Amino acid sequence: MLRRAALVLWILAAAPACLVVSLQPVYDEEAITWDPALLGTWQSQDDETVLRIEQDEWRSYRIHYQHPIESGDLTGYLTSVGDDLYMDVMPARGEDRGAFVVPVHAVIRVRTSNGRLELTPLSYDWFLDRTAKGAAIPGLSVTLDQKQNTLITSASAALRRWLAQQPQDGRMFGGTTVFVRRKVEARRLKESPHLC
Repeated sequence: MLRRAALVLWILAAAPACLVVSLQPVYDEEAITWDPALLGTWQSQDDETVLRIEQDEWRSYRIHYQHPIESGDLTGYLTSVGDDLYMDVMPARGEDRGAFVVPVHAVIRVRTSNGRLELTPLSYDWFLDRTAKGAAIPGLSVTLDQKQNTLITSASAALRRWLAQQPQDGRMFGGTTVFVRRKVEARRLKESPHLC
């Protein structure tokens, strides 16, 4: 379930349930950052999921995902909250999805090291348990939608403050999915490190 939750956040545009999403972005202009180490093609160690991360306009990332059952494109913004980096992922910008579709944001903690990309989403089970019981999550306004997705309705600043207060190994974070660089790309980068 945890691995699926991490993947589902990447496929948020098409996923039917099990999401923790925010109506407001987790980034603000001052805290948007850029890391060229994220660029490239990444393969999940657990399944056949592939992420291709490219530079997009205005310090954003274009993320193309390929999963055995579907594929699509997302827009991501990297932001720093305290010592951690988070990717705010939303449906790809520039695509008109109609008047009744609200672009929501998924929040994923990002870590990179030694050719590994670790993605950790917010825990759907943790948020659902508290929200379904009517228990408050101090610092956040949260509700459930008709499909039982957890919707964070707080302003961006409140969401950032809440994230900064959470322990890195807290239960409010789901399972981590690990991606590694595709071997062909890793070899190319080693031969020509200036490309990245």
